[in-house]
Amino acid sequence: MSSSDAASVAEVEAAAKRRRCDTVKPPQIGMKRNKVVVRVPATSANMGPGFDALGMAVDIWNEITVERADKFSLSTEGEGAKLIPLTVDDAGESKHLVLSALKKAFEHAGEVPMPPVSIHTRNTVPICSGFGSSSSAIVGGLIAGLVLAGRELKVHEDRPGCGSSESVVSGMDPEELLHLATDIEGHPDNVAPAIYGGIQLSVQMHQGLDHGSINSVMSRRIPHPSGLRLVAYVPTEDARLGSGLDKTEEMRNLLKPTIPRADAVVNIQRTALLIDALHRGDLNALRFATRDRLHQPIRGERKYPHLDAMVKAALEAGAHGAFLSGAGPTVMAFCSGQAGDIFTQRSKERQEGAVAEAMQHAMDAMPEAVRKIWGGGKYYIVSPTNRGAHVTFAEPKFSCGLATFGSLDGAL
Repeated sequence: MSSSDAASVAEVEAAAKRRRCDTVKPPQIGMKRNKVVVRVPATSANMGPGFDALGMAVDIWNEITVERADKFSLSTEGEGAKLIPLTVDDAGESKHLVLSALKKAFEHAGEVPMPPVSIHTRNTVPICSGFGSSSSAIVGGLIAGLVLAGRELKVHEDRPGCGSSESVVSGMDPEELLHLATDIEGHPDNVAPAIYGGIQLSVQMHQGLDHGSINSVMSRRIPHPSGLRLVAYVPTEDARLGSGLDKTEEMRNLLKPTIPRADAVVNIQRTALLIDALHRGDLNALRFATRDRLHQPIRGERKYPHLDAMVKAALEAGAHGAFLSGAGPTVMAFCSGQAGDIFTQRSKERQEGAVAEAMQHAMDAMPEAVRKIWGGGKYYIVSPTNRGAHVTFAEPKFSCGLATFGSLDGAL
């Protein structure tokens, strides 16, 4: 076929697409849908000193498929598949977090009672690890329910300063999905990066502190240098489940109800330094910026005997900073090997390998009683992701044949 013939064929196909879009009205954003697939990233909260304030989205994903059905059903595969509750009654009552979030989404959209749905989750985020698996379920369930119900939520204020949102103080961005997720989770440090991606600073407003405000939450994206890599040691499932499926309350109860002024000052300083270091790309400051006196020392002393030794080993091997991920027990280290083409990355990523090896040597040197419980885990070498939760499939689709929202699974 000549180049002119190929051009003619392309013009004919383009004209056919335009005709299809002219004659077929594309599905509207606000219409109800029958099926949706949502992917949500893992998250790492606190990042050292930023307790209940900072969180980072990590390039490990859970996928949630929800479809309208004749009756409720739950199924799962992957991480924690044998441990996630799959019992649901005819009214949709269940301990499954995705289903609980779906119910809240349908209520918010005004579709009550919630219609029967079939839910399937494909999990690669380790459960009970400090990687935000519960936040992933909450955010994924909320988004899936809102898409099925045809309800679009506001992130930004339509008319800044005019207070069009009833749920937050006048002039603030509504961030309605963040508020719904925080209502379920109780704190925003994991759900904010799960929704928006990147590294997020979350701030909760309080009536008694903020003049003219009601209880609400806002988030801000923290710029960070490109090429950051993360080495994460995740202990075995048996070690992670030593306190049951929900360890958050136990880990919070380890913390002191009051702290000395000097310790509060340390955490204020280090949190400010962490944000500044990420913003400037000052990797050398991260070794100091990821230290704290609020939660890591006491959790390491009373619960995670592997923490301090593995952090020290990571830093000595060249990591820029290291910290307890969320409430633990995962230990995470900042590296910077992701730069240049794939061949350059292969050579640069030897730093991550060296850090992982050093962390393992630290584990091997621990007493047998510690190794027996906390050894034998898995190392992940991953990256922060700027992409938060997103829809990979919807039926009916969001787009027509001419302009499509693409994904690996096809057009949206």
